[in-house]
Amino acid sequence: MRIAFASCFCTTVSTTQPVWSRIAAEQPDHLVLLGDSVYLDIGAPQPPQQMDTLAFADWLVDRYRAQLAVKSFAALVRGMPADGRVHSLWDDHDFLWNDACGAPLAQRPEQVEKIALSTAAQTLWREVLSARLAGPAFPQDSQDARLWPQPAQPLATPSLALAPDLWLHLSDGRTWRTDDSIFGPPRRALFGSAQRQRLSKAFAAAPADAVHLFASGSTFAGYKRYEEDSAWLLGEAAARRMLMLSGDIHRNELDAFHTGGFPLHEATSSGAAVKLAVVLGSPRENYGLVDVDAQQLHIRLFGRQGLQFERVIDRASWLPLR
Repeated sequence: MRIAFASCFCTTVSTTQPVWSRIAAEQPDHLVLLGDSVYLDIGAPQPPQQMDTLAFADWLVDRYRAQLAVKSFAALVRGMPADGRVHSLWDDHDFLWNDACGAPLAQRPEQVEKIALSTAAQTLWREVLSARLAGPAFPQDSQDARLWPQPAQPLATPSLALAPDLWLHLSDGRTWRTDDSIFGPPRRALFGSAQRQRLSKAFAAAPADAVHLFASGSTFAGYKRYEEDSAWLLGEAAARRMLMLSGDIHRNELDAFHTGGFPLHEATSSGAAVKLAVVLGSPRENYGLVDVDAQQLHIRLFGRQGLQFERVIDRASWLPLR
């Protein structure tokens, strides 16, 4: 099975986004979008923080529809195999704005409806992509009742069996996230206890030899101030074969972390269609591939000039072969 993954793409920066044609040529079975699929704070008529609810809803719909109108992206989604899917999670720029943390913003009445709107939009985006653009269309405008569910629901964090021994877990690192600055709360939260408990049950329910792809908008380095969450993930990874797929940083990286058991491997691919600093610097066309068979995982990370990083992991020992 071949899984492609990418993050951080913006129609304001690139209207053609050639990276999707490159991914399509690789013929993946699944595509995982790791956040920042739209940039709500780039090119906005005013900062989203200052928008009223209706203006925010209009802008939100505009951004998602602009991405769906990118021909190379639509062709990739429509061309996915019948037994494959496009999977999506979010990060700060499609949650609300840069570095937005859901926990404190949920205490501010003027922002609560924006969180509900962005959650509904990401949920609908998932449905449209999963149906390969052949099902219900994304809302044409902000008056669509699907954007205003009552009561509002948090974003789902499903665990999906891509094969009996290969699981994909989509996390939500924004809804429950607290401020991680030195002035933040003493007990910082990234996923929240309810999400951690659900994921732990999903990990435990899979076969003992299963490979777990843990999808995250942030890199593991971005967890460093969230001590409880980072310790939880390392503890889960120690007992099972886990590869973290991450985005956010506008570059490709491979990493691994000591757990006391199986190592936690991480493959980061970020910057599918942005520049180094979103709108400034050198253009990015980054994406990753994971090929999985009964013996090993073959991870490759690509940039504009081709292959950048590569790692082969033995499934039995969960250690790198090269």
